Amino acid sequence: MHSAPQQEINSLSGSKRQDLSGLAEAVTFSAQAAAEMRRLRFGVFEVDLQSRELRKRGVTVKVQQKPFQVLQRLLETPGEFVSRESLMQHLWPGLHVLFEGSLNTAVNALRRVLGDTTRQPRYIETRAGLGYRFIARVQRVCSTFGGAVSFDAYQDYLKGRYFQNKMTEDDLRKSVAYFEAALAADPDYAPAHAGLADTYCLFAFLGVPRTHEVYQRARESAESALRLDQRLAEAHVALASVNRLCDWNWPAAEVGYRKALELNPNYARGHHLYAACLAAQGRHDESLEQMKQALELEPLSLVISTEAAWNRYMARDFQGAIEQSWKTLAMEPAFAPAQQTLGIAYEQLEMHEEAIVELGNSRTCSNGHPAAVAALGHAFATAGQPAEARESLDDLQRMAPSRFVSPYWVSLVYCGLGEYDLAMECLETAYRDHDPWLVWLKVDPRFDTLRKNSCCGELIKGIFKS
Repeated sequence: MHSAPQQEINSLSGSKRQDLSGLAEAVTFSAQAAAEMRRLRFGVFEVDLQSRELRKRGVTVKVQQKPFQVLQRLLETPGEFVSRESLMQHLWPGLHVLFEGSLNTAVNALRRVLGDTTRQPRYIETRAGLGYRFIARVQRVCSTFGGAVSFDAYQDYLKGRYFQNKMTEDDLRKSVAYFEAALAADPDYAPAHAGLADTYCLFAFLGVPRTHEVYQRARESAESALRLDQRLAEAHVALASVNRLCDWNWPAAEVGYRKALELNPNYARGHHLYAACLAAQGRHDESLEQMKQALELEPLSLVISTEAAWNRYMARDFQGAIEQSWKTLAMEPAFAPAQQTLGIAYEQLEMHEEAIVELGNSRTCSNGHPAAVAALGHAFATAGQPAEARESLDDLQRMAPSRFVSPYWVSLVYCGLGEYDLAMECLETAYRDHDPWLVWLKVDPRFDTLRKNSCCGELIKGIFKS
């Protein structure tokens, strides 16, 4: 049965009916647009001022009325100073009693919800005794994340991203399974397609399965995501990563990353992958600025924190790489990628004993991943322990029949041993196989001596020809 207004529209004919129908649609659209303008995003949070809801990474966070009102008032004028008097009037309008203690309680409660501190604020800056300022970047959310989505699809998508960030082969397989489950629930869910593309790109670095297979899957998934939602930042980042790793098309990759960050300036993964793109090209100042923004948005991300250390290493800031690696290990002491960045940074500072210890830890915690074995082998070689370095080479050769061993990794050990002809043979094999690790050949300090070889220079020109 039609509602009364709709019955009146249906009873009309011709242009009047069309006009009223158009007016009804316009009113509906305006109401939706007004509601969306009340949705704001900052850091990992999204707030709906209309429904008074706060969400962290899509999960609703409980926040009491007064702390929420404080947040609402600060978000009305982000970046601008708001006096304590103004806040008290907002919280207790029309009352002429001072609520100093109650305001302090509300602000402190809000800080706890946001995980903020007064000493190193990321969201709320305090001017003692005077007032507050909201210092994080605030973005209005103008469209829903992938449109109307089933709850199951969204939950599976979140699980896919969770396992993706653990960066082990087993967890990446779980990530694929959850993204595929999300697509089984909703085949047109663009974020899940983008998530699949990102996982396949990570598989390429692990060499599981063979690189050309995962490149094809990554491209198909990224293109599907973009076809379904042109305004999805995650889709542009996914395709940009495919362009960077699969095609070594650096201009196209940069266009994609920049487009993603234009659509969503608060997308931490976008900043961190754009930083990697810049670092590989030797544009270290730009890279470190992008990584700084990624860390501000996701300070508890193990992946981003480790990548920040990696980028500092590539920029020759070895002390900075060490400090950032320790920050990551403070969150997760057995995180193998952070142990590896710590070890290779120690190696460059000729702290050989410390380097071997940390790279040994990385080998253990990664269950003997070839990248960790190779890094340890290179460290043994530069520490004057060639016998141990050759043991690492033997380990890599024993692994090769049962799992992928990147020629880039083997080349590292030969390079440390000073056997540059063998190192070049491995890199040429990696080039023929389009090994994704080659994107770091231009800047990795461990190849400094080999880069003087003209053949190595030709490989680098081929990788960065665009």
